[in-house]
Amino acid sequence: MYAKRSLRTLLAAAVGSLGILLIDPSAAHAQQCVGAGQQSSPVPWAQRVLTPERLWPLTAGSKQRVAVVGSGVSSPLLEVKAGVDLSPPSRSQPSGKPDCIGLGTAVAGVIGAAETGEHGFHGVAPKTQLLSAKVVGDSYPSSGQPGQAVAPETLAAGINWSLDQGATVITVAAVSYQDSPALRQAVDRALAADAVVIAAAGTAGQNDPPGIAPYPASYDDVLSIGMIGEDGMTAAATHAPRIDLVAPGAEVTSAYPDGGVGPATGTELAAGYVAGTVALLRDYLPQLSNEDVKRRLLATASPAPEGVGSRNYGHGILNPYQAAVGNLAGGHPSALPPADPGVPSDEELAREAAWQQSTSIAYGLAGAGAAAAVAMTAVVVFGPRGRRRRWRAGIAEAPVERPEDDLPEPPAELFDDRPRTGA
Repeated sequence: MYAKRSLRTLLAAAVGSLGILLIDPSAAHAQQCVGAGQQSSPVPWAQRVLTPERLWPLTAGSKQRVAVVGSGVSSPLLEVKAGVDLSPPSRSQPSGKPDCIGLGTAVAGVIGAAETGEHGFHGVAPKTQLLSAKVVGDSYPSSGQPGQAVAPETLAAGINWSLDQGATVITVAAVSYQDSPALRQAVDRALAADAVVIAAAGTAGQNDPPGIAPYPASYDDVLSIGMIGEDGMTAAATHAPRIDLVAPGAEVTSAYPDGGVGPATGTELAAGYVAGTVALLRDYLPQLSNEDVKRRLLATASPAPEGVGSRNYGHGILNPYQAAVGNLAGGHPSALPPADPGVPSDEELAREAAWQQSTSIAYGLAGAGAAAAVAMTAVVVFGPRGRRRRWRAGIAEAPVERPEDDLPEPPAELFDDRPRTGA
C-alpha cells in the first residue's frame, strides 16, 4: 500500500508542474521523470472537435517530415525517423531517458501518434515522419527568464538540425524569452527553404518580468499558436505580441514517455495540433508554399468569440478539414484606398443646379397635366348630368324647419268646422 501511495505521489508531482508533463528536479538530487500513462482512454475532446480522421481517406501525411524542437520523444505510439540531443548539461545526475520532462513526447503524440484499438487517442497525422530535436534536458535551465525558458541559440541549433534533416514542418515546442541573431537566422533559413515554422506562444506567469516576448512566436511569418479548453475559451494568457491561431491545448490527451496516454496542458500541445494539420495539408496539396499553407489555415479557421484578428484568438480556431478542402479565391486581399469625396468644380455645381431646375419644372408640368386631366374628366363625366338637370344642384334642398308652439292648443274635434244647431 505504501508503494502505491508513493507512486501516486510521484506521478502527481510530475504532472503538476508547468501545467503539462513537466517537473523541476532541482529540489531533489535523484532525478524524477514522468512515468507511464493509462493504457486505455475514451476519445479525447480535442479529437471530437477537430475530427482530423475525416482527411485520412485523402492523406495521412506520410510524405511529410515534422520536427519537434522540445524535450525529446519516446513512446511506443511514436516512430521517430531521426533524433538529436542538443540540450545543455543537466544540473543533477542525468536520468538517461530520451524524454524525462514529457513535453516533446506529448507534442509529438498529438502530431503523429499511431491509432490503436486500446484507446480512443491518436495523432492528427499518424503516418507522418517524426523528427526530434532535444533542446531541453531533464530540466529547464535555472537562468531562464521567466521559468521554462530555453536559450535562443539552443533553439536555433534545433531548427537548423531539423532543416538539415529535410523537415517540411518545424514545431518549436520550447520557448525562449530572448531574441538573438542566431535564432532569427535559423528561422529565416527555414522559411527560405519553404518550411512551415509553428511556435508555441507560451504561457504568462504572475511573476514574469514586464516587457518580455516569446521567440520565435514573435517573429513575422512564424505561426504563433495559443490554446483553448474544451469550452472553446482561451485557457491561458501569453506574452506573445500576437496570436495567429488557437487550437486545443488545455487538458488534452497525449502520449507519455514510458507508454500509455494521459492529460497534458500547454500552448505546445496546441502547436502540435497545428503541425499535424499542416502535415496533412502539405501532403494533400504539395504545390502549396509555406505562405499558401499559412493563408489557408487562417482563412478557414472556425469563428472565435472575439471575431477575426482578436488579441486572444487570432483568426480563430484550427479547422483541419476546411483547411484542406475549402475553396479559396486566388491572390491576396488588399486594403481599399480611403474614400475621398473631393471638392466639386464650378462646372459640376452648375450642372447640379441645372438638374435641380429641370427637375422642378418637370414636377410643375406634371402637376399641371394632372390638374387638366381632372378637369377634363369632370367635364366629360358630369356635363351630361348637369344638362339633364338644367344645371340645378343635384342635392335636395334642406327641409324648412317649422318650430312648434311652446303651448299647443287642445286637439280639434272631427266636425268642429261645422256650425252648431240648437238641440
